[in-house]
Parts: sequence; structure tokens; C-alpha cells
Amino acid sequence: MFLGGMAMSGVLEVLHHPPTGVARNAAPPLLFVHGAYTGAWCWDAHFLPWFAERGFDAHAVSLRGHAGSWGRDRLDHFGIHDFVADVAEVAAGLAAPPVIIGHSFGGFVAQTLARQQSLPAMALLGSVPPYGLSGSLAHMGWSTPHLLWALGRHQFSEHPLAMRLPEPDLALMRELLFSNALDSDVIRDFAARTQPESLRALGELLLPQPWRLWKEPQLPCLVVGVDNDRIISAGDVWLTARAWHTTPRFFAETGHALMIDQGWERIATCVAEWLDATFPAA
Repeated sequence: MFLGGMAMSGVLEVLHHPPTGVARNAAPPLLFVHGAYTGAWCWDAHFLPWFAERGFDAHAVSLRGHAGSWGRDRLDHFGIHDFVADVAEVAAGLAAPPVIIGHSFGGFVAQTLARQQSLPAMALLGSVPPYGLSGSLAHMGWSTPHLLWALGRHQFSEHPLAMRLPEPDLALMRELLFSNALDSDVIRDFAARTQPESLRALGELLLPQPWRLWKEPQLPCLVVGVDNDRIISAGDVWLTARAWHTTPRFFAETGHALMIDQGWERIATCVAEWLDATFPAA
């Protein structure tokens, strides 16, 4: 289902799966925030219908310049504060303040929003840590420089100043984002739907912000990492969890694109159980 949420200069794409199972009246709505290079569509394959079937009111937003939202022609002009404003705008239009569930870059957006306003709870899945991407890119440059090169090639494949480059290599895409067991057709479909990311936002993420590792607000927070993540290291997952006063959960045999990869249901179940414990039925 599609809902259009008005942003400051256009319409944001919001995918909505209302509860199809027994409604969990104690749980707030869920608002999923995608990572870089994707859109709300990445949650639609599994997570949105799965949570709706279990009684949750599930929403996913495409940040401005992404997927079906406005501003694709101005993508490089948008910064993190713009994307935070998008999430805040959609959240304000829901029936109740939502639990924000952010993946990767979307997790960084969620953390920024949590510093600006009170949230019922927040789940960070394979999230960029509070201090930004500098550590992650240094880790990739040292351990898997060929994957860092592939990521940069994809970033500039549609940039107006770049030469036309070949389609993403399937083997590199699998190594970067997925496990070995995932069907190749799923990876091809995912790659075909990805897009470049805002250069301004990526630049902001590269600015070290070590002070973000201390004195984060107190709120219920779930932090999830995956053992096969080539982008967010286990150390970054631990630092994120400590900053938000919790202990991380790790899952094996799953890559960074954890909402698409095999094992996604184990992670969805973890989130649902955490929500049940955080918002118990009366």
C-alpha cells in the first residue's frame, strides 16, 4: 500500500502495511528507515508484510531523492538534517509516535532524530555508528579494498560527471552485501533497484564525531549486527550498543543487506520479541 506524506518541497513515498493479524494495541506504529543506495522498497519484500501479519502497524519511508520520493534530480544537495526532517515529518503524521527501525545509514538518521526528540524506542540494524563512517571505510580499505572500490564505482555510475560504467558485478555485490546462499536472481533484482547516494550526506558521515559515543539519550534500544557484514564491523556494532546503553545481538550467515538476505526472519523475530518485551500487552 502507498501513502504520500507531504515533505517541505514535495511528496515522500511511504509504504504502509496495516495489521492483518491480531492488532498489538500495546505496540506503537513501526517506521522503517532504509540505508544508503536504496528506498522503502527494501523493507517491502519481507519485513513489512511479516510484521503486519503479526499485528504491527508497519510503515517504511523513502527519504527525499530516493525511490518514489521527490528530489531525485537534487539528491546531492540533501544532507543528513534533510533526511532526519523527512523521518520526523512522517512520524508526526502517524496515529502515535512510532518506533524507528533504521538500517545502516538509516540507523544514523534514526540516532540523530533520537537526539532531537523523544522516541518510544529505536532499533538499529547493521547501523552506521554514532561517530559516522570514517572507521567503517578505514576497515574496508584495509580488509577488502576491492569492495570499497566497487562501492565507489556504483556510487558514481549515474553521476553527471562520471563516465558510464558497466552493470554491478554479481560476485562483488554478493560479497559486499549478501551471504553465499542467497539466490543470484534476488541479488540481481536488488542491484537493479539501487541508486547513487547523496554526496553531501556521505561527506557528512565521513566527518569524525567521536563525542557521539558518550551521553546519548536513555531510551529502549535494540542493536543488531551480522557476522558477515563487510561494511559495519563488529567493533562498530559494539560501540553503537554501548553508546545507547545496551548489548548488541549478532546473527550469523547473513550479510549487510539483512532485510533481504537469508536469515532475515531470525532478525525480524528478534525485533518482534524485543518489541513485545518493551511494550507488553496489558
